[in-house]
Amino acid sequence: MARLPHLLIREKRLGAIGAYLGDVAPLVAELLSGQSADRIRTFAQSAPDDLIRALAVLGAIRGTAIVVHGARGCSAALTRFAPQGAWAVTNLDQRDTILGSETILSDTVRALVRRHRPWAVFIVATPVIAINNDDIRAAALELSEELDIPVIEVRTDGFRSRIAATGFDAAAQAVLQLVPPAEQARRDDLVNLLATQAGPGLVALERELQSLGLTVNRLPHAADAEGFRRAATAALSVTVDPDSTAALGDGLAAVHGVPLLRLPPPVGTAATNHFVAAIAAATGRTVPAGIEASGLETLSGRRVAVAAAPATAFALGDLIVELEGELVGISVDHIDRTHIGALQDFAVKRPDLPLHVADGQPFEHANRLRRLAPDLFIGPADLAALAARSGIPALSIDADELLGYRGVARLARRASRALGNTALVQRLAGGRGDYQPGWFKRSPDWYIKLEVK
Repeated sequence: MARLPHLLIREKRLGAIGAYLGDVAPLVAELLSGQSADRIRTFAQSAPDDLIRALAVLGAIRGTAIVVHGARGCSAALTRFAPQGAWAVTNLDQRDTILGSETILSDTVRALVRRHRPWAVFIVATPVIAINNDDIRAAALELSEELDIPVIEVRTDGFRSRIAATGFDAAAQAVLQLVPPAEQARRDDLVNLLATQAGPGLVALERELQSLGLTVNRLPHAADAEGFRRAATAALSVTVDPDSTAALGDGLAAVHGVPLLRLPPPVGTAATNHFVAAIAAATGRTVPAGIEASGLETLSGRRVAVAAAPATAFALGDLIVELEGELVGISVDHIDRTHIGALQDFAVKRPDLPLHVADGQPFEHANRLRRLAPDLFIGPADLAALAARSGIPALSIDADELLGYRGVARLARRASRALGNTALVQRLAGGRGDYQPGWFKRSPDWYIKLEVK
């Protein structure tokens, strides 16, 4: 097996930034220059890392197994992402960290394969391996030959990058090795739909594409060996969340010649119309007539703050406006050069609205929410709970639930319900706050500093 190219962290590959609060225009200029300033937090609360993002992707692939090579706690995320899955942790201790643990790794992989009979195994690196320098790649090559299945190294370490989304790239590099060269001609009716989550939104979107006469091959979420075998024969790939799966699409294009159709997420009626029409046109299908939303409950007169992954957050901001609400705050977990177009559009539409960049960091969100005082907050579960404790009606919604035509109605319905039932958040607001009053006298970006080298 040829040696894989070095995995560049997103800071180096895309100029990614994980800490920022301010106007969008100077941020765009910075990204366009190719010289992103290094910003750090001199104080930070817990946040996801690349290991967690990679495990979220790998844990959803059908029929594979995962060995987390590190201390027991490094595998904790799999209790959420793959509670019934085939996985194990090598459970390294201090002695293993110093003396090495390749024998333990090999024995763990063999035991897992005997028990679960997976068609492929991922070995996920952790910060411990950066200390003892175990040669995971060599062990994986030997085990692949011995077990006659792919055993693949996943290059995560938990600290090399400050951008957790680097873990999506590590997972993409690993799963790309499961895609064999095409053994038959390319199919003009087959589309790779790239997603790391699946639920009612993605299922409905798949049906929209199937109504065009297309066969949908979903990757990597819930994909099996057959799905990976078909991937190289697809007419094209398209992603519903570029932040998590564009690296996989780029890999399929570079290695197997399957073009990646780059589109904004299908969030909102107009965006979904564009998404379906673009795929129809690219595959030679008749472009369907767009759908116009009607009869929806609106957010008229409501001030809304959102937090999500970048591409989803910008699309959600447009959806808030589509529902006649006012977007007063937006937070994303990182920003990089792939978002320049969306940032430029954002700066034109909302020149006075600052952008907050933070993955996790609830203390910054609490400070901003108190200053913004929105009527509604939409974001991940942990931040929605934080907003609720601050007395703000909050809506926790996964990116999948926003997809497609039904995602618009789903958001409108749930937002109306949250705004109409405020007794719980009012009660929660009467409790003891999460932070001392002194913190709220400081600016939310108090601990964000330019790194001095």
